[in-house]
Amino acid sequence: MELNGYGDEDEVPAYRKLQDVPVSMDSISGRRWKRGEVISRLNLPLEAQKCVPEELQLKHPIEELQHLAGQKTLTLTSPGLILAQAIWNKKLGPFQSVEGLYYVISGSTIAGVLGQIRTKLVEIVADLTVDTPLSELPKKGRVDAVMTYHIGDIYNTTIQTANGPVAVGAKAKASMEGLTVEDAFRLLEKVQQAAGDLADSQRGELLDLLTELRGAMESDEPNAGEVVDKVGKLRALAGKLGVASVEVAASAATRAITELALSGVFG
Repeated sequence: MELNGYGDEDEVPAYRKLQDVPVSMDSISGRRWKRGEVISRLNLPLEAQKCVPEELQLKHPIEELQHLAGQKTLTLTSPGLILAQAIWNKKLGPFQSVEGLYYVISGSTIAGVLGQIRTKLVEIVADLTVDTPLSELPKKGRVDAVMTYHIGDIYNTTIQTANGPVAVGAKAKASMEGLTVEDAFRLLEKVQQAAGDLADSQRGELLDLLTELRGAMESDEPNAGEVVDKVGKLRALAGKLGVASVEVAASAATRAITELALSGVFG
């Protein structure tokens, strides 16, 4: 569901829920237009309030969230807001109308959600491989325990084969789509190029970590646990640096390397 998005009947994890997001309104009153007026859901008529939940759920696929995170600001609507608008308009007098209700949030907010999702994935992979080589499958009981600890009990776990990527989670689909270690190295080169946007004091720490990660991947006997550990450090450092170009490049590289690790490439 993280890859493909959440359906209307699916429960959304807490890290995909934004609390108390203000509502923006476009309206007409006589000859006066108002655009982008920020209101609380409590400003809505009582009947309309019931249509607008206190939290905004992000059900989008990861790829779409990545696109949204690259925007400075973005507007989002929902069926609840559309229904609330219709209810409100029925209660207004002549020459008054609500022309639009929508949420306005920053791309950095979406980037924060993405960071939480990817951190969860790295933590899950690291915990699953502490005592089990990635060339073998962890026991279902351990998978269930790890998933429940990091995500909650809304996830089901399915592990059916030791060949190829492992699908974890309800409706999960695992796919490598021809990804190779060479592809991962090229993505790490993109991270190194993006490091040019950093101050000298920040660049050194990132380049040192990239060197360590390459070394772990190129070892004659690579250790999957060590690779995953350094992937997690790269993800955390990129998020801490707060430079969009570095974070985007690092997220692509860490995702690719994690997929390779799941397929048993690193032993």
